[in-house]
Amino acid sequence: MPIVPISLTNKSNPARFKQGGSAQLLNCYVEEIGKEGKVPWAIYASDGLEGFAFLQGVASGLGCRAGINLDDSAIYVVAGTALYKIKANGDQTLIGSMNISTTAPVFMERNRRASPDIMIVCDGLGYYCRADVLTQITDTDFLAAVSLGFSDGYFGITTVLSEWAIGSIDDAANWDGLDTATADGDPDALVRIGGLQAQFMLFGERSLEIWADTGNADFAYQRSTVLEIGMLKGASNSLATVEQSLAWVAHDRTVRMLGQGYDAQRISTPAVERAIQSVADPSKIEATSWYSNGHTFYKISCPDWTWVYDTVTQLWHQRQSYGRKNWRVSFVLAFGEKLIAGDATSGALYEMGPQFFDDAGEPLISRVVLPPVHGFPYRLQHNAIYIDCQKGVGIGQGEPQDVDPELMLEWSHDGGETFHTQRALKLGEQGKNLTRVRTFRLGQAPQDGRVYALSWSAKVARALYGISADISKDAA
Repeated sequence: MPIVPISLTNKSNPARFKQGGSAQLLNCYVEEIGKEGKVPWAIYASDGLEGFAFLQGVASGLGCRAGINLDDSAIYVVAGTALYKIKANGDQTLIGSMNISTTAPVFMERNRRASPDIMIVCDGLGYYCRADVLTQITDTDFLAAVSLGFSDGYFGITTVLSEWAIGSIDDAANWDGLDTATADGDPDALVRIGGLQAQFMLFGERSLEIWADTGNADFAYQRSTVLEIGMLKGASNSLATVEQSLAWVAHDRTVRMLGQGYDAQRISTPAVERAIQSVADPSKIEATSWYSNGHTFYKISCPDWTWVYDTVTQLWHQRQSYGRKNWRVSFVLAFGEKLIAGDATSGALYEMGPQFFDDAGEPLISRVVLPPVHGFPYRLQHNAIYIDCQKGVGIGQGEPQDVDPELMLEWSHDGGETFHTQRALKLGEQGKNLTRVRTFRLGQAPQDGRVYALSWSAKVARALYGISADISKDAA
């Protein structure tokens, strides 16, 4: 009987209908090993979470909405309707409360002052924090701001129409009524402003205008380029800085990233675009980005799903917290040598990293759903499965499932709609690196094929390198 390799997926990429395939990487992603390795690439578990701080006084149902790192001295977080300061040891200070919406997006930026201004915009209101004093912006020339960006020393804001404005250089408190402009390259309303180096990116509902700082005395910025790609109306929180670029959900419900020459490159797949298409309220889509283990990730999330794009591999995977449809994290900040993640539904802040194997005490379940195994129109007899994964990973003490960890194998005969016949396969206790991960007598699959799924939840190192099967052909 032949031993044949079973294809591993390298991304989440379910077909439009599950009978066409339901490939998934959940809480795990691929990394290239190269020709020097046993296999060209492997699947590794996503970073876990460890408790860092819990912000006191955050109302039930509200969470961490935005955050910013102030030169690694502290991070400032808007949670609920209040601004907090958190130091590297987790100590927190309530800076002050704001009269802001609990549902509209919150935007935060900082400037270059010796004692930096941290500016906050939410649903028409603006605040700034200077020397840990929170003040509402009351300048009569300050427009009702709906989004915020920072570029080359200037805070920039947009209004509900196509007007935008900049403040005084490196000053959040003072605004000049003459420092306004109109993004009228296309007669569409502005959705969001974003800063990139010495430029402001003005995202309209159907267009993107790029304005560069030319140093003009009357108004510092001048329009340089207009692109015929906008931002999905309402999805202002989908914008994130990714390396030296910007990524966002475009008006055609694709995900775009600025490339060289300001080409708005499509990075989304049909599966990601179907997920975006399913969102009735685009204001529920939020994004963040971070760097970890040599990878830069861009995450978009809504209450029903979370998708993550890896700029290194240019592949998508999914994240999900235990007992939820999506991932609990709203934003991620680099803070010294740490990554700090905010909880979208509570005042919890977490440290995130590959050294953590669960989600702050809750299971972190990594799941790989493989492409269909079929010999259409023939039926296939599955005699044995052999799994090449990281073995001997049990820990010396702790919970039984971590001392003697298992990998769960299950399969589906309807394209991944339903899975059954779960089997627990031993990965090996600590040091038992020669453990054989295999199982026999898996029965006959129908002519449409079988979909296998693997999952881990033990708090141990996880890696998947390959799968092979002993398969024989039956009658059509």
